[in-house]
Amino acid sequence: MRALALHSTRARALLAEGLGSEPPRLDLAACAVAALEDEALDLGRVLHTLDALGARVRALEPERLDALGRAQALRRVLADEEGFWGDTDTYDAPENSFLDRVLVRKKGLPITLAVVYLEVARRAGVPLFGVSFPGHFLVACPSEDGKLVVDPFQGGKILTEAGCQDLLAKVAPQVRFQPRLLSPAPAKVIVWRMLNNVKRSWLERTQGERAARAVDLLLQLHPDHPGELRARATILSALGAYRAALNDVERCLELSPDAPDQAQLELTAQALRHRLEFLN
Repeated sequence: MRALALHSTRARALLAEGLGSEPPRLDLAACAVAALEDEALDLGRVLHTLDALGARVRALEPERLDALGRAQALRRVLADEEGFWGDTDTYDAPENSFLDRVLVRKKGLPITLAVVYLEVARRAGVPLFGVSFPGHFLVACPSEDGKLVVDPFQGGKILTEAGCQDLLAKVAPQVRFQPRLLSPAPAKVIVWRMLNNVKRSWLERTQGERAARAVDLLLQLHPDHPGELRARATILSALGAYRAALNDVERCLELSPDAPDQAQLELTAQALRHRLEFLN
């Protein structure tokens, strides 16, 4: 059986560099997600594109503008001139999670488009932060009366609080709107959400080997996350990587010896050991 590429050295290095920087470099961390698909990702091209977009926004002198003017400057360059917009036709496609592809295609998921807005804003000197809104990622500018919320997926549309409530009713009707839902999201939270998106997309397409690489990065962020250890064990077992799967199951048992699914974990570990004995 061929050797499985269950991790990406390039992706792991970019993720460590991006989140290890002070402040964190979301552009590098987002490129780590893209490197899961393309190990030869042209990082220089991505950064150059963001730099050029940032220079165009900066030429509009956003420092002289209020929050609304700054949001409009971003929208003018990114949506009106460049055409960045949400991909409603192939929403769940993996490429919508890859920053390099989104910069070329000018469309993607809400969170990947938000990364474009955040990194262009940073280069242009525009204060902007990510908002991990349920079901639909947003960005926001600090303003005199709190914050101004922007939806990159809808071409930089500015949302009032009522607009945010209407959006929530569509994308996560089970969640009740509260102002805290518009709090700033740390870079680590943003990348975690991006990785979950691409993991789910690959699993839906039965691309287990790729999904395992996404889980590998999730576990780089949170090495002992019980749900991701279980997820990776399931994927690895299906791929025939029984030793690696057993390692994850045994780690789950070690971390949570009284877990509700302990009996099932023990049975899984036993089955994996039997498979390894048979192979040997």
